[in-house]
Amino acid sequence: MSKNFYKGWFKAALIYLFAFSSLYASSDLIICNDDLVNQRAIGEIVKIGTEVKEKTGISLYLCAKKSINNQKIKDFEKSLTSKLHKPFILLTMASNEQKVDIITSHKTTKLIDIDEILSPFTGTIIPILTSRKGKDKYSAAMLNGYADIADRVANKLNVKLNSSVGNTNRVLVNILRVIIYGTFIYFVIMYIRKKILYKKRK
Repeated sequence: MSKNFYKGWFKAALIYLFAFSSLYASSDLIICNDDLVNQRAIGEIVKIGTEVKEKTGISLYLCAKKSINNQKIKDFEKSLTSKLHKPFILLTMASNEQKVDIITSHKTTKLIDIDEILSPFTGTIIPILTSRKGKDKYSAAMLNGYADIADRVANKLNVKLNSSVGNTNRVLVNILRVIIYGTFIYFVIMYIRKKILYKKRK
């Protein structure tokens, strides 16, 4: 076989090893994951977080726990902060306690609006958790919320992210929002209708 063939394989192997080592090095962005977020979502999260870290110097961390033993989620988050590299933003979820929260370091506080992200009506995490069933809802919610945080940080610092979920992220949330509001309105109408019919029968 020609030397060019071996050179091609050698270069491909180097590229693969470099990509693998970069992904492995960035896995410290996932502080904990009790098999709630699947590997495909983890891969996307690490990809997004790595680019944010490279371009802004900010570490976006994720911790997905099945349980935090009924302690306050703020207290649990504070117990993790000693492990985090500043500046940072940490997205935390405890599935058994049905809690989701975001904590920031001093320099990242003004980069995102936590109340908007965690809004049960207009946010990018809770609508998914409340409208879906099954384990995959955690993967979808955490990826969606993490990507939203990354986009907000990038927009605030005028940085373009190649890994940004962008419009896909917004479309998914808007569809879920329509489903949630539509279901709520439907049940309200049905309830009022039943009340009216009941009064007429009297």
